[in-house]
Amino acid sequence: MPLIFIGPLAPETSQILACLGELGQAITVAPELSDLPPLPGAIAIVALTATPALAQVASLARAQGWTWLGWNHIDSPALALAAYQAGARSVLPAHVTTETIRQALADLTTALPAPVNGHRPRGVRLYRYRPGNVILPEADTVVEVREGIIAIGVVHSDGAQVLLGLCGPGHMLVSHPHDTCSLQLIAHTEAAVVLHTWAEVSTRPDFPQQLRLRLQHLEAWAAMQARPHLDQRLLGLLSLLAEQFGKPHPQGTLIDVRITHAQLSAAAGATRTTITRTLGDLRARGLLITVGSGDGERICLREPEGANHSQLAAHMPAMSH
Repeated sequence: MPLIFIGPLAPETSQILACLGELGQAITVAPELSDLPPLPGAIAIVALTATPALAQVASLARAQGWTWLGWNHIDSPALALAAYQAGARSVLPAHVTTETIRQALADLTTALPAPVNGHRPRGVRLYRYRPGNVILPEADTVVEVREGIIAIGVVHSDGAQVLLGLCGPGHMLVSHPHDTCSLQLIAHTEAAVVLHTWAEVSTRPDFPQQLRLRLQHLEAWAAMQARPHLDQRLLGLLSLLAEQFGKPHPQGTLIDVRITHAQLSAAAGATRTTITRTLGDLRARGLLITVGSGDGERICLREPEGANHSQLAAHMPAMSH
């Protein structure tokens, strides 16, 4: 598959060009889109600047069936957001290594194939993702989670990120229009999803119930995020996660999914340092404990808050992860 780099030939691009050269693959380098010969089915890495315009990249990607990544060499949150909205499968950071690029290219083999002329390939429905992969459904798509956990977040134009929850098998997620924020679906664990059109799922007898349960969960999550005190917000959000992913534990309810302090920070609207301190306070008050370490670390709530969302778990298939 042809590999293209599109961006100015300037000193700051020497780093990424050197990394691309170490991949041992032929690369076409084009300072401008007009310099490119037709390369159908290529993978393009695009330096995120005003030239070439992202709209032009998106148009060419649709016309030639490209898959493309952005390289955010000036670390601009607004450009990263614009790239995702234009169809980039991933956005590389300013400082890249050969291994970073190699992994990003490898991830494309499990990611959603690029639409050709605006249409998804027929007959292709189940897609698998590795942790950290961004899922980019088309505008009229409903995503059904079959395996693993999907994190739902929003990236605003100023770079601020907000976590809107985690979803497991049985959940259905709808796509989001491009506006001043960008909804992102990110594989939190190894995951598999099935893509449906609205026309397909609207006739399913279980679809209204799925939407009702999804709406209840979103409202409950928003209610917890609106609590005035950080310790209340954290306990409320953790209690909702315990409803979804909780397992009995000798000392309470174990939330059987890894939640990082960065994710809790994005969910509760506080800095990571403040989250760490608040979790320590909750631990000292005997309200929670941590079990395991590293990637196996889990939070165990001594007494999760009671709620009326238990049917969320009751209506969803059992999850394995």
